[in-house]
Amino acid sequence: MKKNFIFVLAAALLVAGSAMAADNNGKQKSSNVKGFISNGFWDNWEIQAGVGPTFNMGNGSGISNSVLAGAYVGVGKWFHPVFGVRLVGEGGKFTHTTATGSECNWSYILFHPDFMMDLTNWIGGYKDNRIWNSILFLGAGVGGSALDHKEYRTVQFVGDLGWQNRFNVCKAVSIDLTLEYLLADSEYRPVSSIKSNRFHGLNVYVGATYRFNKRTFERSGATEEEAKAMLANLKKSQDEAKAAKAKSNKLKALADEQAKALAAAEQLAAEQAEALKNAKKERPQAESAKEAVDTDNYDEMLFYAYGYSVLSSTNKKRLDLIAEHIKASDKKVFRVDGFADKQTGTPKANARLAGKRARIAADYLVSKGVDRNRLDVRNCGTTDCPFGKPAHNRIVVIY
Repeated sequence: MKKNFIFVLAAALLVAGSAMAADNNGKQKSSNVKGFISNGFWDNWEIQAGVGPTFNMGNGSGISNSVLAGAYVGVGKWFHPVFGVRLVGEGGKFTHTTATGSECNWSYILFHPDFMMDLTNWIGGYKDNRIWNSILFLGAGVGGSALDHKEYRTVQFVGDLGWQNRFNVCKAVSIDLTLEYLLADSEYRPVSSIKSNRFHGLNVYVGATYRFNKRTFERSGATEEEAKAMLANLKKSQDEAKAAKAKSNKLKALADEQAKALAAAEQLAAEQAEALKNAKKERPQAESAKEAVDTDNYDEMLFYAYGYSVLSSTNKKRLDLIAEHIKASDKKVFRVDGFADKQTGTPKANARLAGKRARIAADYLVSKGVDRNRLDVRNCGTTDCPFGKPAHNRIVVIY
């Protein structure tokens, strides 16, 4: 009987392993032991109970003459999808043939803690929606026998090894089929048997398990699908970083080009202002203001940096000269046109910036004594740029 039980247990383990390997459907296995967050103290608890026949093996009386009944109750906790513990109390009756040939029926009670290992989650990877779990348990405890016969009563150390199959009705409840092997000294029998070998018991229980509080486990690592998603997001972030860097380099190059153009424009403006100042000093005094000021084909340009409307020190110097020219001129009205390059910015923003540039220049001329009625301020931000390069169209033209 003992050899048959061991053979059945080994065959069942092989079947369980092949079934759980097929359950993976050729996919990469989930994490088996590592990769889980430890649960809280009150998570993954369970209570269980069952009843079934008991067999006193190896006493020479045969299987049919050694069958009685037993029952068990227990409480357990899973610390991990694979590992758990439980405390079990069980009792019932065993029978055997004594050395004198008579039949002896005796009661027993046994309390033992067990270490549990879920083979299904270990071999096939943890899944919280399985319909079957195969669990091995191993433990030892203290058992008493012949409780109803004080003169024969004995207490012995008893070891247990078992295999429990759980068929899950839902996440909370399972129907259980348990095979349990008990091993103790021959003195565990209250009366000696035909054979004085050790006590070997086999219990077959049908029962149920109820799991309460949190019934699942969380992974600390990523699954295969999550890892792929993480790699995809990482690649996307890298591509976005490359695009942002390329855009930044492009803007930097554009800003450098604008700075060079602005520097060249300011240099040209400074040279023009200096030339105008020298020409004014060198020309002879005219008999009248009309002769002193040439009002034909007069125009001046103020250059601005990208997005700016504030007057630079160079532009203020030029406006000082322009103000003197306007006050001395016979021309009644001078145009002040503000521009912005159309290649950058929105039409609405360009119109607002061009108008602001023209108004600020006109206000400065008024602050220098020019009559506002002699200034025709216009916003040309929505018109075509008069010059080719964008940097040359960020201007105010006074004529």
